[in-house]
Amino acid sequence: MLRPQDTATRERKRLDGLWRFALDPGAAGRRERWWAGPLAGAREMPVPASYNDIYPDAALRDHVGDAWYQTLARVPAGWAGERIVLRFDAATHRAVVWLDDTQVAEHEGGYTPFEADVTDLVQPGAEHRITVVVNNVLSWQSIPPGVVEDTPDGPRQRYFHDFFNYAGLHRSVWLIATPRSFVRDVTVGTGLDGSAGTVAYEVEAEGDAEVRVTLRDAGGAEVARAAGAAGALTVADVHPWRPGEGYLYDLEVELWGDALLDAYTLAVGIRTVEVDGTRFLINGEPFHFHGFGKHEDSAVRGKGHDDAFMVHDFALM
Repeated sequence: MLRPQDTATRERKRLDGLWRFALDPGAAGRRERWWAGPLAGAREMPVPASYNDIYPDAALRDHVGDAWYQTLARVPAGWAGERIVLRFDAATHRAVVWLDDTQVAEHEGGYTPFEADVTDLVQPGAEHRITVVVNNVLSWQSIPPGVVEDTPDGPRQRYFHDFFNYAGLHRSVWLIATPRSFVRDVTVGTGLDGSAGTVAYEVEAEGDAEVRVTLRDAGGAEVARAAGAAGALTVADVHPWRPGEGYLYDLEVELWGDALLDAYTLAVGIRTVEVDGTRFLINGEPFHFHGFGKHEDSAVRGKGHDDAFMVHDFALM
């Protein structure tokens, strides 16, 4: 699943901001079809963020079960004729999504993105209602694992990990437009042979089109090109990716018919990784791991992504 990207053929619209939000401690929402209209008694909740600490409310912080989000989003009028996708970068720990009155997605795994093709359900230029129910109940099958226990104060979770069980829409939500003939996925594998590097690629595309790929260095200069849905590129005098120097090339993937149909760019580090007995090798050289775990846990927003905190944390490191 490719990340959202603005290119010569693609556009994206971020739906972050203040959504309407309602807890569902009695698990009534699915039975009463809360997605079918405006959320009753809702309050504002920022996205992306964990919902737990936004309000000084013990019931919110300790909630176990369903919580509902809702927003209105207008599809750009210029997207007529395009393939339109609704994407969630993270919803912890499981989610069901409705567009207006139609369920379009169901997903489990609070650390992985998911998306739904909503082309046939939206009208460019029109406003649509997006409703999401997220559920934070842990089990032996969830990541992380945990169990729900009944206590005098109501249901509480006992979990087997060393951080708070934050929940909510933790990363951005997007509307994405691509052409009807589009690049669905790109897979690469890299290698080194002396001073040369190799990039094996495979492109999964929808529609009848010619695949063209171009590899450019960090300065934008072309270093290799090929045609076809799969193949290998060779880079003379390669600049490898190595620890402490994350050098990246850009793999430009294009679909062509009579004209350019779709374009997508993937960053590629050319390196090798292998395990030799008790040694971990990067580019054939032993690598010794140092460092620590970085928990996504910040004041107020919890596990919600924040560019400012991310840059600040890395500056401290």
